[in-house]
Amino acid sequence: MIVDIHSHIKRNPAGQEEEEKKLLLDMEKNGIDFRVVSALDGWPVEAGNRYISKLVSAYPDRLAGCAVINPKEDNCAETARKALKLPGMVMLEFNSVEHGYYPDACSGIEDVLAVAEERRVSVKVFTGIGSRSMPQQWLGHVRRHPDLVFLFLHMGCFDYGYGCVDLGKEIPNIYLETSNQYEVQILKKAVTSLPKEKLVFGSSYPERLTRCSLDVFDMFHLDETYREYLFGKNGARILGLD
Repeated sequence: MIVDIHSHIKRNPAGQEEEEKKLLLDMEKNGIDFRVVSALDGWPVEAGNRYISKLVSAYPDRLAGCAVINPKEDNCAETARKALKLPGMVMLEFNSVEHGYYPDACSGIEDVLAVAEERRVSVKVFTGIGSRSMPQQWLGHVRRHPDLVFLFLHMGCFDYGYGCVDLGKEIPNIYLETSNQYEVQILKKAVTSLPKEKLVFGSSYPERLTRCSLDVFDMFHLDETYREYLFGKNGARILGLD
């Protein structure tokens, strides 16, 4: 079983059904059994979350929804609470670059994390590009909420990948998501130093090619047990599918 913990869907005013067909076809072509999807680029927060709920509710055996939250908004906690009450919504996602804030200086984040704790859902955070997405900017939040699962998206990309792997190794509730990380030495450090439970497969579809996100790990000759955890078991455990 392959679980894709991180994907998006484009907004297409000319025909949203076409984007849905593409997403499902991509899963079929690449052997993705289950996918978490969110609406980010081009979507208003609440409208995007409602759309995602409707989409994933049509395919409950294949899709689950992740609610995008902008913690700069005055009503961000209520937005999160409403989103998690929608059918099929199982996670929260922060993107500090898209919404323009510094994670260590945005008070609304704590309000949203309180909702995540209430609902016992995991949290995805963007890491890796520029001064607003340093993994270390999330550490105060991570340490204040030791029972929350934090998925650091893209493993810190190229800018912060080496340090991000260290954080995943040192801090129990930080897990690393694999998409958009193609730096060979960072990936090598991850698969040789992280426990098999800490690395979680994601594709970042449609911004990245799902096949590339899968095949990049072939060069490391991982044993079958590690591959099972990376591509399926870890995501399934976080989502409660196992």
